[in-house]
Amino acid sequence: MTSSKSVVFDRTFSPRVMELRKKIHDAEYVDFAVQRIAQVLSRKIVEDSEQQSMRRRHESK
Repeated sequence: MTSSKSVVFDRTFSPRVMELRKKIHDAEYVDFAVQRIAQVLSRKIVEDSEQQSMRRRHESK
């Protein structure tokens, strides 16, 4: 027999955690965050690609 228990948090969260919990319910904030993550990842992919191309050119000499 299994019993279903809901998890209750007894501790108090820091003000920063509470601020972030509010922000994740703000669609505009989430949209901006997703766009920023996409920009950072895209830049990293381009940089890595350029570094690989440079390495290949250097190795082929």
